[in-house]
Amino acid sequence: MNYYVFQVSDQSKYGKQRTAHEVFDFLVKERKAWGFGYHTANRKAIQKGDKALFYLTGLDNQVFVGAATLKSAAYKDATKESVDWYLDPETLRIDLEDVIIFPEPKSRKEFKSIEWRPVQGGSGKISERDYLIIMGLQPDAFSKQAEPQEEMEFALEKYLEDFIWDNWDKIDFDEKLYKFTDGDGNEGKQYYTDEAGYIDILAKDSKGNFVVFELKKGRKNDEVIGQILRYIGWVRNNLATKGEQVRGIIIVGSKDSKLEYALQEISNLVSVKLYKITFKIEKYS
Repeated sequence: MNYYVFQVSDQSKYGKQRTAHEVFDFLVKERKAWGFGYHTANRKAIQKGDKALFYLTGLDNQVFVGAATLKSAAYKDATKESVDWYLDPETLRIDLEDVIIFPEPKSRKEFKSIEWRPVQGGSGKISERDYLIIMGLQPDAFSKQAEPQEEMEFALEKYLEDFIWDNWDKIDFDEKLYKFTDGDGNEGKQYYTDEAGYIDILAKDSKGNFVVFELKKGRKNDEVIGQILRYIGWVRNNLATKGEQVRGIIIVGSKDSKLEYALQEISNLVSVKLYKITFKIEKYS
């Protein structure tokens, strides 16, 4: 089972204007359905039984308003019910069940420890932990075992992936790298790989070879190495054409001798890069 956030924005279709809240009420509350464009992220990944939260975008919103279980994957539906101002033949339909409408909208800013942030596009994956916190089924708190320094690192690293992607052209990778976008318009950030999971960032180098980025983010060495090797194998089998190579880069916040030993045997395939964040408050004068 996977967990998603479906982002709801103001819509204009067939000359009709509807606010994000009206879109949510119309589709989720009344129709128990949702619509995905043919290039919406995760359209191929979602499956029956997955869970979704609904998040209203815009400066006046930024709130979670409900949740549902997916009764179906995304599919093309040309029935009369779906040929309306939103669920038209150009939109894939998702049926919903067990719809929950929150009595009061839940502001994203009220949550202190969730990792999820709004992304470009209509959907984004969310962790089970974040889902449970937003649903009120788990406390919104850092682990009691976490030291203050660990909490600070967690707060920084949960935004690291977004920072790298949004500031791509300003970052020195020691080589020229390009963001990857596939033929369906899916970008390389949180790139879905079917059975292998989600790649943090997928890029290509100046020679047209694939580069898989994996952020360590506090995980165990064995876990992050196994994961990046799995992604490399998937890209090689599903995206790379004849002559295109695939390699990986692990991004870490501090040096780790155990990780270095583990990577010695696959140094031709996976390398490590260290990121640094400098934050300083100076006297205003």
